[in-house]
Amino acid sequence: MKNTFLDAVSHELRTPLATVIGIALTLQRAGSSLTEEDTVDLVDRLVANAGKLDRLLADLLDLDRLSKGILEPQRSRTDLAALVGRVAQEWRQRSGRQLEVLVEPVVAWVDSAKVERVVENLLANAGRHTTPDTPVWVRVARRDGGVLLAVEDAGGGVPRELRATLFEPFRRGPGAAAHAPGVGIGLSLVARFAELHGGRAWVQDRPGGGASFQVLLPDAAEPVGRRRPGLS
Repeated sequence: MKNTFLDAVSHELRTPLATVIGIALTLQRAGSSLTEEDTVDLVDRLVANAGKLDRLLADLLDLDRLSKGILEPQRSRTDLAALVGRVAQEWRQRSGRQLEVLVEPVVAWVDSAKVERVVENLLANAGRHTTPDTPVWVRVARRDGGVLLAVEDAGGGVPRELRATLFEPFRRGPGAAAHAPGVGIGLSLVARFAELHGGRAWVQDRPGGGASFQVLLPDAAEPVGRRRPGLS
């Protein structure tokens, strides 16, 4: 498991880093001679690959903090519909894929940064393990005073024998596709961030085929028409 993790991390770091270095050298050596269109394209690619590095390092640092028990949720009043809508739009721009957003207007008492990472990691997982033309949905709904987040796809689904291990760190399951890179920590963080909120994460079949990755955050939703005591 350690060797697989180190191989995956080195690959995941090296690929965007090589791109960043290559683009930086191009801009340094030929910046003045590039067209405006080429410059904009290079800068966009530079930002996208730097973002990949930043997300990977953030995942690794958070996993380390979680293992040491030093990461606590910083809850605040959060408009989940707006948060999920923003993350969805950013994912569309990065991936170039279609994504349907189905959200109820929910304001919740959550750690907004952690919930944002939950949605980002679930969408990244869907992107890695489905083809570009596969439909993807992100949903937000109230559930018994809590909030249910879900990212679903119409892909091949997840075999039942793999579901119990998918949320363990550095586990990608046997036969993970070569075209689906990853270090096996994204879903682990999803589960751990859910647990920080007293909730849980799981995967089940999507009605109609595919996979539905779900996260329940219990007792998080603000009652309709009024604020929770102490919320600002």
